[in-house]
Amino acid sequence: MNQLICPISGEPMTVVFSEIVRHKHTVNYHYCASCGLLKTEKPYWLDEAYQEAIVETDTGLVSRNIEHSKLLEVVLKCLRIPQGRFLDVAGGYGLLTRLMRDKGYDCYTSDKCCRNVFAKAFEPRANFKADALFAFEALEHIEDPFLFVDDLFKTYDCKTLIFSTLTFTGIIPSRDWWYYGFESGQHITFYQPRTLSMLARRLRCNYYKITPSFHMITDVDVSFINRHILINRYFRKIYSLMISRTRRHLSKTWTDRFQETSI
Repeated sequence: MNQLICPISGEPMTVVFSEIVRHKHTVNYHYCASCGLLKTEKPYWLDEAYQEAIVETDTGLVSRNIEHSKLLEVVLKCLRIPQGRFLDVAGGYGLLTRLMRDKGYDCYTSDKCCRNVFAKAFEPRANFKADALFAFEALEHIEDPFLFVDDLFKTYDCKTLIFSTLTFTGIIPSRDWWYYGFESGQHITFYQPRTLSMLARRLRCNYYKITPSFHMITDVDVSFINRHILINRYFRKIYSLMISRTRRHLSKTWTDRFQETSI
C-alpha cells in the first residue's frame, strides 16, 4: 500500500483506523501529524456516493442556510465589501444565493453536482470575477483542499473564501462522530483549525475561525475590533440585526422576479 502524502503539509500520513463506508467499502483513514488533517484513502466510491448530491439524512439543510445567510451579513460588513459581487461555489439547490439576494447582495451560485432550483438565473458566466467566494459544506468533500482553493482564487481573481466545515481539535474523533458520514461516503477530508491555518499560509492568506464550523481564508487583514465582533456570538447577533434593518430596502426579491421570468 502506497503511503499517502498530505496535500496541505506535504508530509507522509499515517493510517489511524479503517471503517466500512456505504455499508460495503473497507476504507483506511489517514492522519497528518504535521497539520492535523484527517482524510480517507483515494475515494474510488465517489461516483456512487454522488448519485444523489444531497443525502436524505441532511435534515439541517434549510436551517443551516438561513443561519449562514445571517452570519455572512456580518462577515461581509467586517470585510467592508457588502456591495461586492459574491459566488457560492458549491451552492447546491441555490438556496443560500436566493436568501442572500433577498437581503440585497449581488450573489451567484454554481454546483456541478447538483441541480440549481432557487437561483437559476444567477449562475456565473465566463470570466466571472468575485469579491468573495462562499463554500459551505464543501471542503469535507474535497480530496486536495489546497488545489481546490488555489484554483478558485485564480479562476475568480479573488482571495477571500468564507466557508463552513466542522472541525475537531486535538485527538482524532471517535468513530461515532456523526460528521464522518460513513453511510453516505461523501465526507472524505476532515480538518482542525491548525490545518486550515497552514492551508491559509500556503495560499499567502490569513485564517480566521469564527465558530468551530464557520471559517474564513482571506488576504484581508481584519481589524482587531471586527475580529472580536466575528468571534463573539452576542456581538454577531446584535450586529446582524442592525445590518438587516439598514438593508431592507435593498432586497432583490422583486427585481429578480423580472430577470428570472425573462430567461
